[in-house]
Formats: sequence, structure tokens, C-alpha cells
Amino acid sequence: MKDEMLGMFSEISPSKTVLRVTASILTVAALSACTSPQMGPKSIGYNRESYNQAIKTTNDQELLLNLIRARYRDTLYFTNVERVAATLEFNQAVTLLGTKASVNNFGAAGALTSSSSTLSGTPGAAFALNEKPTIFYAPVEGEKFVRQMMTPMNPDSLLLFIKSGWSFDRVFAVAVQDISGIPNAPTASGPQPSVEPEFREFHRVVRLLRSLQREGVIDFDKSASGSGIDLIFLDKQGHDAEIREFKELLKLDPKLDRYKIVIGAHHRDRSSISIITRPLLAALNLLSTGIEIPEADTRSGKVRVTRRINGEVFDWKEMMEYILTVKSSPTKPDDASVSVYYRDSYFYIADNDLDSKSTFLLLTQLISLNVAPATATPGLAFSFGK
Repeated sequence: MKDEMLGMFSEISPSKTVLRVTASILTVAALSACTSPQMGPKSIGYNRESYNQAIKTTNDQELLLNLIRARYRDTLYFTNVERVAATLEFNQAVTLLGTKASVNNFGAAGALTSSSSTLSGTPGAAFALNEKPTIFYAPVEGEKFVRQMMTPMNPDSLLLFIKSGWSFDRVFAVAVQDISGIPNAPTASGPQPSVEPEFREFHRVVRLLRSLQREGVIDFDKSASGSGIDLIFLDKQGHDAEIREFKELLKLDPKLDRYKIVIGAHHRDRSSISIITRPLLAALNLLSTGIEIPEADTRSGKVRVTRRINGEVFDWKEMMEYILTVKSSPTKPDDASVSVYYRDSYFYIADNDLDSKSTFLLLTQLISLNVAPATATPGLAFSFGK
């Protein structure tokens, strides 16, 4: 490409000095332009991180916004970023703006004796990078909304979460509505109730499970029949009191060390543990009780006040203390992991609130995975590779 540029400009002027200067400058511009094929690979680093961060941030904001809407009994609405198609167009041009001056010398008789010409000008190179993004949104509504948001969560996914390291208490507190007849705030699965829900015994059960899980006392194993899975007790030394309390709360046979997990129905069999999961929409309503509402909105009746049986105001922090806390502020917070502005207030999860951030992360992953109806059969379609 360099030789072609020099050849083109050698025809313009016989002035070798000016030509060399001009050609050198233009050669640099031309060679720079010739590197444009590298723009393809470089464009990945140019915009991939930006799109990734923008989608992640707006997904978090939309989820938090819908939690707040649920607390205020406003209409929920979800949109998914289905696809992003972005094209990059690279344009280049090399120019020379200048003048050619000629001087002719004539003798006394009017005859041409000599002539000379000079080329002067300013070379230039122009580059342009144009991006043309096309973003496809898909609202979650109709059959898709029913399937994803109103179908009980898939127990296979929940147990896999626990097997991969998520704690029993967090996963069960969010996604399980009943375990062997012990309820987990079923009245909070819809709009905020007027009377405090039942949850204390359930929370005690899952905390025992968490403690036994952390100490390596319990694990999952495939059922002897090959269909479904069992909860098994391993090394029980030093944990007799916790194990006994757990079995008494669930009314299990204290002599057994293996209990079949049954999905989707109450079972009074003392050799099995029944689990009923809740839909994502119910989980959103439950978690929305962890939002701290501005006092002015509470006084004006924009949200319902839940009370104890004796008429005292019930503080939802008692149920949500280690699950989720969403703070509110009249000014933009400086330490927010995620925040949105709604109804004249900023609502946010503090960046140092690790419990709330963990629950919020769990919820986003549950939404991503809950794209198919949960099975209603006891058998679970996976194994743990024992």
C-alpha cells in the first residue's frame, strides 16, 4: 500500500523535496489506516464488558423495583433482554489539501527561458467508528408469566443449590412453603397480611438443618429404590441434641438415619420428609416484607400495617433479619449494591449487607432457572454421583 501511495503522489509535482515530506506524512496515515483489520478483535473488548455490565445492572434494578411494587401492591411487570445485536462500522479516508504554484521566466524576445513549480499543502487522515446496536426486549406475560412466575419452583433445582453449597436456611426460607406440615409464612405469599404469619417453627427447623449441614452431619443420597433421594445422617457424634430436636419437630422416627424426601404433598409417614415449594411470585411477595417503608407512606396508609394477635404492630425484621433488608432514603445512597428511585424515595441494598446480597443473588438465579414447571412426582431426575 505504501508503494501505491508514493506512485500516486509522484505524478503530482516535480518538486522532489516537497514530495518526500508530503509522501512521508501520508505514508504514516496510510499505514495506520491499513491496521483497520485489527478493529474486529479489538471491538470485542471495546463493548462486551459495557453491555454485560449494563444488562446485569438493569436486571438487578428491575427485580428490586418489582419487590418494591409488591410491597405497595402496585402492578408488577418484567421484561427480559432477549438478544443484543451490535455492529461496528469502521470508515477511513486519506486526503491532501494544497496548491501548486508555477513560475515561468521569459527572455527579452518573449521566449520561455525556464520554468519551475512548487507543491505545498496539508495531508490528512480521517477515521470513524460507528456502532449500531439493536436490543430485543421480551415482556414476561401470558403463558410465559404463568409458567415462570406462578408455577411452584422446581425442587430439583433447590436441592442442587443446597448440594452445591447454598445454605439450607436461605434456600428453604425463600423457596419452600411447608416442610412436613410446618408452615413457612404461607399468608405472606400474597399481598402483605394484616396478622403476623406462622414462621418461627419453620425457621428453627431450617436453622437446625443448616447447622447439621455445616458440621457434615447430613447429606443427600439416592434412594435405595433408585427413584428420588433421601436425607441421611452421617457422623452423629456430638450432635445428639440437635438431631433429636430436628426429628421431634418433623415427627420422624428417631431410630432411623435415612428419610425419603417427598415432593408436593403432606406425608405423615414417620420415615419421610415432605417438601412443598412456593411459586416465584409468592417468593417475591414474601421477600417484599423485608423492605423498609418511609414513615410518611406508612402513616398515609399506602402500605398495610401487620399486627400481632394482641394488636401490637408486628416488625417484619423479626422474620427477615437474616434473609433480606431493603433500606429507604430520601437521598441517593453512597454504599448501595443495587438501588432504584420509586415513589419519591431511594430503595437500596447496602453493599456491606452480605446476607441481603446473598438472598438477592439467590433470587436472580432461581428466576433464571425456573423456566419450566416443577415436577409433581416424588422422583427427582438427577443423581449426586455417589
